[in-house]
This record gives sequence, C-alpha cells and structure tokens, in this order.
Amino acid sequence: MAFPRRYPDRRDAEAAAFIAASFAFGGVLQIRNFLSRLFDALPPSPHAALTAVKPIGRRPVEGLSHRFISSDGVYRFLRCLRSVYLEHGSLERFYLAGRGGEPPELRRDLSRFLAAFRGLWGAALPRQRDFLFPRPERGSACKRHNMFLRWVVRGPDAVDLGLWTAVSPRDLVVPLDTHMARLGRWLGLTRRKTPDWRMAMEITEALRTACPADPVMYDYPLTRLGILRICTRPRRGTCAECPVAPLCSMRDGRGAGK
Repeated sequence: MAFPRRYPDRRDAEAAAFIAASFAFGGVLQIRNFLSRLFDALPPSPHAALTAVKPIGRRPVEGLSHRFISSDGVYRFLRCLRSVYLEHGSLERFYLAGRGGEPPELRRDLSRFLAAFRGLWGAALPRQRDFLFPRPERGSACKRHNMFLRWVVRGPDAVDLGLWTAVSPRDLVVPLDTHMARLGRWLGLTRRKTPDWRMAMEITEALRTACPADPVMYDYPLTRLGILRICTRPRRGTCAECPVAPLCSMRDGRGAGK
C-alpha cells in the first residue's frame, strides 16, 4: 500500500494501486523490490507514463520479472493498462463500462473487468495472463483484485485510498490470503477448507453481521495478525498476545487437530 501513497494525483494513485495489487504475490521483500524497480521505470507519474504519446517500450522493463511473470509478461501487462487508460480514462470508468446499465453485483462486475483485460492481452503467455487476470466466475478468490477494490473503494483513511464511488463498501469481498483463510476457520467465520470465492464470501457474510455497511473494515487488522506473526499457528502460551484469542477455537493449541 506504500506505493500508491507516493502519488498525490488520484490518477497516479489509481494506476499505482492496480499495479501494486496485481503483483502482490510472493514474499514481502521480493514484492517490494520488484515494485520499486517497476515504478522506477514509470517516473515521475505512472499515469503519464502509461498514457504518453510514445508507448512504453520493452527496454525500461527488460530483465524485470517477478516470480514466474517474465519481463515480457510485465510489458504486456503495462500495454493492457495503457489501452484501458487511453480508451476509458480511468479504471473506474472501465469497471463501470463492463457493468453496463445493470445493478451492481461484485462477482459479475469483477469477472467482466478481468475478462476485458484478458481480451486486451491476447493469446500469448496464457499462464501469465490468467494468473494476472483470474476468473472469479470459476471460483478464484481473486485476493489481489479484491484487495485493489478495497484500497480504491474504502476510505480515505490511514489504510485505504477512497478513490472510487462505483462500488459501495458494503458490497466488497474480503481479500482472501492465507492469513484470512486461517483466521476465518479458527474464528468460526467459515467452515470451508478450500480458499476460494465461496470461502471469501462466507467470511465476508460473517463479518457483515457485525458491520453491514463496511464488512471488509476488519480485513486489515485481522490479516496483520498473521503478517506480523502474532498468530501463525497455535502455540501454547503465545495466545495472550493476540487480541482475538477469546474468540479463537485454536487458543493455546486447544483446537489443534480439529
């Protein structure tokens, strides 16, 4: 989230949020190093770099890869993003274009949003394309894109940016990473074992009972428990450090093996 906050211009913040969320997989240090190099290739304004009269060439991202996303994949991703900005002006307008005149429905709208990106990408490097633009309609939890939506829809506050009005906070779905999946089971927010869209919806619906207007407000504080290693697995004597321990079936290891 630090990268989008570098930019005071809303257009830059939106572009940076989508780029950062799209490549938010792997180790934290690895992600930061990659994104630092990628944003260094788009100075001083990501939006201006993407919409410049002269398209971004391959040279600025030559040799710039992340996990199994090759430098060619990075280049194709940026070209897709450029096409969207040139035609629609913003990612929010692109998202709304996919909705058409229908009432909001997040899974459907996100599916169309990502499908349109896949269409811009083309047939080359299909594994990289489908990973960067997954399919919620086929059950993908779409953690990174639900995180992007959380960033641009909620707030503005100390965590999220509050850039969009196209989606209501009440309709967001939790970005389901390993920490949220684990805590969701331990806190009784889901009975599912597979971290898919259905699990994300179960956890979101459980959180919605506590805050119907903004269920995803709990995402950041809960996942930080895992990211900061306050809670990664049940270990007797450590649960006193965890603020949700009284609600957890695994406190002090008592739920282990269930």
